Amino acid sequence: MIPVLLALLLQASGAQTVHTSLGLPVTIDYSIPEGFVPDDIEVTGDFVLLEQQGDSITIIPMVLDTLILPSIYAISDSLGLENEFTPPVLVVSRTMPDTTWIVPVFPAPLLHTIPPGLPQDYRHRHCFEEKWGRAPSHRWILPVSIGSAAILTALLIWFMHRRRSRLSSSFIPSVSGVSYSPLTEVKALLDSKAFAEGRWPEYYRDIDRLFRDTLAVRFAISNRAFTWHQIRMQLNEEDSTSNLLTDATDLTREITLQRYAAWGGSRERAKRFTLKLLKLREEWHRQ
Repeated sequence: MIPVLLALLLQASGAQTVHTSLGLPVTIDYSIPEGFVPDDIEVTGDFVLLEQQGDSITIIPMVLDTLILPSIYAISDSLGLENEFTPPVLVVSRTMPDTTWIVPVFPAPLLHTIPPGLPQDYRHRHCFEEKWGRAPSHRWILPVSIGSAAILTALLIWFMHRRRSRLSSSFIPSVSGVSYSPLTEVKALLDSKAFAEGRWPEYYRDIDRLFRDTLAVRFAISNRAFTWHQIRMQLNEEDSTSNLLTDATDLTREITLQRYAAWGGSRERAKRFTLKLLKLREEWHRQ
């Protein structure tokens, strides 16, 4: 009878509660009486065992709320008993609050601004358009758009015609208020500094410009980016240019060689092609 009463007394001694914080070491005493030799505690994933000295253990809790620690078995040789001793209840609290946001109390009853009654009772509040009258008509947009497009088209045609007429002019330069004729322009090349110093790429560039002026006046080929091959392709479409194409073959070839191949030359050679240009301008430089 005595051993049974002793065992019940030992079990009742573990009913106390121990409070600790998460992650902090805490010592738990199993309160095993003298004469009993305790076994090693069974370690679980809920805590980390730092030390065990007899019936006392030092652990670090790894879970929140209530931690149920395992029991320890102890043996008494003098009494011939083996008993199970339970630890105190371990309550683990947080070291800081979960959140700093405090949810306010929901107001009751909920306030609203819906006016009382049925919708037709306050529909007149939205009838402001009755005082304004009907919305203006938008039928004028189509005629105005068509008219604007017609005016823009006419302006574009006029601008292109004016630009073409300007490019198709005689290209006669004016220096100090004196205008030069197409033939005088060609003759002036022989008195230029490029001819005197033998700068043939520069000299034939002026010949190229004057010959293109003649083509712009006579055939409205005003795009200065055209190559001579492209100009010939356009002139081939004209029935009256066979003589021009034949007479200008040597001149256009010489222009290409001098400007883009640095062919070189002499004053006699340059004078011969200048007179060739003079003859072509005399015959073709007119509208």
